[in-house]
Amino acid sequence: MEFRVDPDTWFVFSILFISGLGLFIVGFIAIPYLLRKKQMERLQFKFDRKSDRFDKIEKKISQRRETQLEKNNQKLKSDLRVSLREIAKNNRHEPETLTFFSDFEKIYPDFTSSLQKIIPNITSNEIKLCALLRLNLSAKEVSELLNITPESVNKARYRLRKKIGLQAKDDLDIYLLNISSSTD
Repeated sequence: MEFRVDPDTWFVFSILFISGLGLFIVGFIAIPYLLRKKQMERLQFKFDRKSDRFDKIEKKISQRRETQLEKNNQKLKSDLRVSLREIAKNNRHEPETLTFFSDFEKIYPDFTSSLQKIIPNITSNEIKLCALLRLNLSAKEVSELLNITPESVNKARYRLRKKIGLQAKDDLDIYLLNISSSTD
């Protein structure tokens, strides 16, 4: 029994075998590559979706925090007005005025430091006057709260204007409001 292979048949089978082997090798390399690529795309999509959710949640939290701070600020402002009325009714008790000025510092935290930067030699009474003027109180209301005459309030305002260096045309109340709004 002699087994003979025709050279043409051998050549065709060799080409088919090499082609099959080449396809197998390409499939062995390309299929896992494509699968990994699809998996990476899915993971990237999930990551993007989670980061979008995280950003939305973070934005909601910051908005809630802002609204809560605004509510607290409004409450402090109303408490500030109430404490002013109580101080005016009770003819200035020292603990109540301390509470009032601490509440004022909570609402306008940088007001005093800004004043001290502008006027380095400002006194504590002048700071109190500025705080009350910042609340748009009249000279009569300020005089009742500080237990001085309205003329004394006007003199103190005049001295404060000179210390700051305001011109006659400049308004002290607007100047103090601008100090407060630039630090908020």
